[in-house]
This record gives sequence, structure tokens and C-alpha cells, in this order.
Amino acid sequence: MLHRNLSSVLIAASLLFPSACLFAQAAPSEQHREMPKPTNLQILPKDISTKDLMAVMHDFTGDLGVHCTFCHEVNAQTHRPDFASDAKPEKAAARVMMRMTHEINTKYLAELPQHEHAEGTEHEGRVSCSTCHQGHPEPPKFTPAPEEHHGPPPAAPAK
Repeated sequence: MLHRNLSSVLIAASLLFPSACLFAQAAPSEQHREMPKPTNLQILPKDISTKDLMAVMHDFTGDLGVHCTFCHEVNAQTHRPDFASDAKPEKAAARVMMRMTHEINTKYLAELPQHEHAEGTEHEGRVSCSTCHQGHPEPPKFTPAPEEHHGPPPAAPAK
């Protein structure tokens, strides 16, 4: 049951939001510090564990190729990210993106016929931050390859 709940949280969160991490780039001595209880959660479940939240945030940093401070303001006194602060507009944008990807996955993709996906594929029929961002803070501009037009298809032979 716990594994199912964790999977649901991680899937929902990965569908929802491109944000930042908690201490992905912390020095080894800082990684063992006790993390404070998460506060100011507006999209993710309020009862999410710190461990699960860290996993979600690490997914976001990988999907966008950013560090914690991309979305989280740095406290001027402690020089550490202030995770509860809403000072950076990137954090507000991340919340919008979380809602958007959740709606795409639950409303629109749910309407498509089910089809098989290769086991272990990244998206398995859903969109996530990496679908568009591909490891960049801003989604790379898509430039389609020039189309080749060879005229209409040949007519079927007469019988």
C-alpha cells in the first residue's frame, strides 16, 4: 500500500511541475542534516514525506537541468534556499505548469485509446516536465525538418 501511495504521489508530482530540488547540490556534510517539515505546499499533498518531496524535486531539477535556487529564493541571512518563500516568479510558474500537466494527463490523455508502451519507457502515455523541457529551464524551440513533397501518391492500378 505504501509503495502504491508513493508511486501515486511521484507520478502525480512528476506530471505536475517543473520546479527545483531541496538539497540536490548540498555538500556531503549538509546532506545528512535533518530536513524541516515541508511548508507552503499548494499543489503537492500537504502530508507528503520529506523523502518523497525530495524525490519529486530531484525529478524536477533533472527535467529542467536546474538547481534548487531556480525556483527557491535564497535567504540573505542563512544563504540557503528558503523553500517556503513565494518570492520568485519561477515558483508561481511551476505551480501553473504542475496544474497544466496534471490536467493534460488526467483529462485529455485519459480520453485517448489505451495503447501498449515499452516497459520502462519514460512517459508511458503521459506528459511530464521533461516532455517539453528536455533538461532545459526553457523548453527548446522546436524547428521541424523541412517537408519533402513528392506529389500525390500513385493511383491504384486498374483491374
